Amino acid sequence: MAGRELSIERLAVRFADHAAVRDVSVRVRSGAVHCLLGDSGSGKTLTSLAAVGLLPRGARPSGSIRLADIDASGGGTEDGGGTEDGGGTEDGGGTADGGGTAAGATDLLTIDQAAWSEIRGNSIGYVGQNALGCLHPAFRVESQLIEAVRRHRPLSRDEARELILDELAAVDLDDPDRVARSRPAELSGGMCQRVALAMALCNRPSILIADEPTTALDDDTQGHVLDLIRDRVTRDGLGVLLVTHDRRVVERMADEVTTIVDGVSSRSTTTPVLVNERTEPDHEVGAPDVLRITGVGKTYGRKRRRGPDLTPIIRDVTLSAPAGSTIGLVGRSGAGKTTLAKIVAGVLAPTEGSVHIGDRPITGRDKVGRVEKAGLVQYVFQDPFGSLNPRRSAVAQVAEPLIADGQPADVARERADKLLDQVGLTAAQTARLPTALSGGQCQRVGIARALIRKPLVVALDEPVSALDWSIRAEILTILDDLQTTTGALYLLISHELPLIERQSDHVYEVADGAIRQRGVP
Repeated sequence: MAGRELSIERLAVRFADHAAVRDVSVRVRSGAVHCLLGDSGSGKTLTSLAAVGLLPRGARPSGSIRLADIDASGGGTEDGGGTEDGGGTEDGGGTADGGGTAAGATDLLTIDQAAWSEIRGNSIGYVGQNALGCLHPAFRVESQLIEAVRRHRPLSRDEARELILDELAAVDLDDPDRVARSRPAELSGGMCQRVALAMALCNRPSILIADEPTTALDDDTQGHVLDLIRDRVTRDGLGVLLVTHDRRVVERMADEVTTIVDGVSSRSTTTPVLVNERTEPDHEVGAPDVLRITGVGKTYGRKRRRGPDLTPIIRDVTLSAPAGSTIGLVGRSGAGKTTLAKIVAGVLAPTEGSVHIGDRPITGRDKVGRVEKAGLVQYVFQDPFGSLNPRRSAVAQVAEPLIADGQPADVARERADKLLDQVGLTAAQTARLPTALSGGQCQRVGIARALIRKPLVVALDEPVSALDWSIRAEILTILDDLQTTTGALYLLISHELPLIERQSDHVYEVADGAIRQRGVP
């Protein structure tokens, strides 16, 4: 029986001032799931990016990454770098763990982008940690997936569309046709994550590299997606490199496990789960409400001659809360949690209703200006990478809101340094660009940037869903400490009910566009 093997040997990735990955070896074989486990900043994501030729600018990889055909009977066929026409250079062979022979393996670190364009999306599928970054914001989902299919398969547009609708349904998206006609900004983070997974699987790759593919999903959807991946492994012989921090995912999925610590790999099994215990809130009972949401609704789409093409996302949302408290929003992926948070932050305009912070309107004709709004409400995004400017250092981005507010640059820089130290980043780390930071480090930068002006309200959109368990505990503790210092109201969004219940003073469930307080009839 023939299969594919991806072999990463002694991989190192260096940047100008440090080695982010020092010595990583992983072997991914057909019909098996190999989990890559490690703390935030350990080098997991850089390893996966190296395996698909997507390392950031300035990265210098060494070692070898080989993709080969494996014949379990002992024979082998030339792979030629994974292209259909047998292109690439022959680089010798090797032996698979299962006793087969690797033939015609090419070192993927040495090939050019033309060769990568044949391999990536065809022989190797990839799902990145940043789901929104995998999708073009200006094009509809169907256009992007159809392009990915037709790039590698001789199908008509109608045939390709039928295939991608099947894939979207397979990843548990309730209305595949509506999702296909939507743009990424009209979908939740969890829905975008499933679209990215469908895109990675639509060409039936031999190897799938999935970097935290289920962190933005609720438990039911996560289970469905993991079952889908396991089914492809069993039925089609898919080989999976699954990058995750979630011990439950490892226990459920792993055939083999490799851990990374400080850029060095070793075989292991699991990691301990650390849980942050929230102290009782110290806001005053009976304090005046700082946030008032009244009758808010949001509908996407537009009216057409043949009839309205409108999709209500949320409707008639009303709630309020005092300073220093935490409102928890829980619900399935796509329920409307992020849409409501963006309306509160003034990023989206509601179709109906109003939002006030203190006595100042955030929505409507009389809404506050951009600079004043920045001092009232801030947003910590679900995607820690995409929310930062890739061309500016961490400290420059944290200081920027103060400079925009009129403070001298040296004063703003001093305050930014102090706050970044509070969230646990060193001076060397704060001087780096986001591409040289881990997901957990980028999230700390996002938190510091959101709180630097001491806003009255902070929207926290899945602030720890992409982080490993130990870093989660640290981030939640940092948020609690900063809330005690600043008195900010937190609007905390998550699909994880235990996290919401532990962190929140009031819990609201969002489902089918409506919102209700849990525990209240």
